[in-house]
Amino acid sequence: MTRVPRVTVGVPVHDGERYLPAALAALQAQDFEDFAVVVADNASTDGTAEIARQVAGADPRFTYVRHPRNVGGARNANWLLARARSPLFAWAYHDDVREPTWLRRSVEVLDAAGQDAVCAVPRVVLVDDDGREVGEHDDGDLDLASGPAHRRLATVLRRMVGQVQFGVIRTATLRDVGGVTVSTAGEMVLPAALALRGRLELVPERGLLGIRQHAERHGGDRATEAAWVDPARPRTVFPYSRSTALLLRAVAAAPLDAAERARCVATVLGRWTLPRWRTIVGDVVRLPRDAGLVGSAR
Repeated sequence: MTRVPRVTVGVPVHDGERYLPAALAALQAQDFEDFAVVVADNASTDGTAEIARQVAGADPRFTYVRHPRNVGGARNANWLLARARSPLFAWAYHDDVREPTWLRRSVEVLDAAGQDAVCAVPRVVLVDDDGREVGEHDDGDLDLASGPAHRRLATVLRRMVGQVQFGVIRTATLRDVGGVTVSTAGEMVLPAALALRGRLELVPERGLLGIRQHAERHGGDRATEAAWVDPARPRTVFPYSRSTALLLRAVAAAPLDAAERARCVATVLGRWTLPRWRTIVGDVVRLPRDAGLVGSAR
C-alpha cells in the first residue's frame, strides 16, 4: 500500500519551460521531507513535458501527468486538488519560487495553531525574470487569525490578501469551499471562503514565497485572465463585477449563524462592492465588446 504523504504540492502548468526548472528545484530543496509533488501539464506545446519528466524520473517524490487538451488553469488546479490524498495541500505555480523552509514552517505553524486554523499564509516578495527581488507585499502586520469570521473576511477583502491561495491548506476545507473558482471574477473568492471557515495563520518569516513578475504572467487584463481560466471562452460578460455574487455565495455556503452571516454580507458589500463601483461601470461600458457585438480595439 502506498504511503500517504503529509502534504501534496500540486503544480499546474501550461507552456512553462522558462520558469518551471527553478520552481521544481525550489520544491526539491525543501527541508521538510514528508511531501509529494504532482505536476499537471495542461497540454503544453513547449519543453514543459521533458523538464517535468526528467525531474519525476530522478526524484520519487515527483509525479508528472499530462492532460490531452488545455482545460484551463482553474480546472487544472482543481484537478490536482481532487486527486490529493494527503491532509494538507498547496498549489505551487510554475513561475513562482519558494524558500527551502517554506513547507516546514507552514506545517509547523498549522500544527501549533490547531484544527481551527485552516491555512498557513506565506509572506510574499516580488521577483523578476532572474529571481531578483523587486518588491514585496505589505504583509508583515496581517492578522487573519483573530476575531469572528466577518473580521477575517474584512481584512482579506480590504487588503486583497490573494496570497492565501498560495499557502498550505487543510485539504478537507479546501475541497469543502470548492477549490479555485472557475471565473475571471474569482481571484478573491477562495481566500474569502477560507477566511469564513477558520483562522488563517501568517507564517512570520519574510519572503518564503517569491511571486515572479514577468510579461507572460496571466492577470491584470481581461484577455490573459480569461485565457487562463478557460481558453474555450475567451470572452466573458461582466467579468469583474460578478465577483460580488460569488463572494455572497461563499458567505451563504459557510457554516455561520444568522447574525454572523448578516455581518459577513454587510462586509462584502461595504468592503468590496461599494469601493469598486467603477468596476461595475467599466463592465457595463465594455459589455458590447465582451459579448462579441463589436470588435476589439487595437
